[in-house]
Amino acid sequence: MERNAAGGPSIDSQEAGRAAGPGVGMVNRRDLLVGMTGIACAWSSHAASELVVAQVGPLTGPLGPNGLANYIGAKACFDLVNAQDGINGVKIRFVREDDRYKADETVRLLELVTKRDKPVAFVNILGSANVSSVLKGKLLDRLEVPVIGVTPGAEDLRQPGSPWLFHVHAGDKSQIERILGHLSTLGIGRLAVVYQDIPFGKNGLALVDKLAGPMKVDILGRVPVPAGADDLKVAASELRKTGAQTYLMILAPNSGASLVRDVREAGDRTPIYGMSYVPADAIVAKAPPGSAVGVALAQVMPNASTLNTGMTREFHRAITKFAPEVTEPSQLHLVGYLAARITVEGLRLAGANPTPASLARALRRIRLDLGGYSVDFTGADNVGSRYVNIGVVDARGRLMY
Repeated sequence: MERNAAGGPSIDSQEAGRAAGPGVGMVNRRDLLVGMTGIACAWSSHAASELVVAQVGPLTGPLGPNGLANYIGAKACFDLVNAQDGINGVKIRFVREDDRYKADETVRLLELVTKRDKPVAFVNILGSANVSSVLKGKLLDRLEVPVIGVTPGAEDLRQPGSPWLFHVHAGDKSQIERILGHLSTLGIGRLAVVYQDIPFGKNGLALVDKLAGPMKVDILGRVPVPAGADDLKVAASELRKTGAQTYLMILAPNSGASLVRDVREAGDRTPIYGMSYVPADAIVAKAPPGSAVGVALAQVMPNASTLNTGMTREFHRAITKFAPEVTEPSQLHLVGYLAARITVEGLRLAGANPTPASLARALRRIRLDLGGYSVDFTGADNVGSRYVNIGVVDARGRLMY
């Protein structure tokens, strides 16, 4: 089988379809839905020779680096488990498909992979518009396959969410509360918000507006940014006009990195805070030398650059052994690893011959410490963690917290 740069099978939808049989790669949605009722029977009819877990997410396009890092982190976890004889002696096969950050492709590929590969779970679904399309169409109710790990943490993707959607890290509300509380403690009361003009950004802005008053923070400006924008000079100019003490960015990774670049290139040294979605290395790569220092980013899990917790030590061992091409493991790799790690715990708890339904039931019983990161799915909202910290980019270009 052809291999890709990350070490996994190189699959696009048509190639996978041809490999599966004549015409499968061009199956339309109606054909996919016909026969879904037989999938549960196929899952439970005999002892599994393998357990399939799949990732449908962007591997190319504006969020391609995020999706690829999630994949590499998850694959390192599954490779580690397979090297230790799998789950009850059964190995995990990890399948991936590139939705190119397009919502209609996310829907199509989730359907295709469910029919073609019969996965027990999906991991690391990515994109607010993508997840919104999945939820609005009640796709997961039809597929009945759990999704473990969802980015972003927008509240409208969690409330009401879906019983098949498991959120492994804290959401946007927790991140924004942590940032505003931190600013309030520092005595910073004048804030300007720059947000992506998509559901993720608009929902984040609404949370800021709701929480700012009780925390005694005034919003002096609200600056929208188009989806996928890389040139943020106009936004940087608008922010400067507000006279705010701090800028809060609710932006996708590429736009967030570009904002820091354009604010600093304009000579504006106003402190910048951001959400966990913007990687520190992306900011450092775009910003003028040294100008990323001091940018603060909310973080929803332990620091991937350190060995301070049992989970990060385990993560580094897995990456070193199974993804040696990764010289600087990032938070994005850790996000993928964590989703896979929780999937593994759920599969072990589900017992022999796990199915999507038995895995979902097992996940709702999980309450454990993974080594410095606690996960508890026993509540009613399918949110496993509320952990939020604030990292600051240091002179080496790494997050410090």
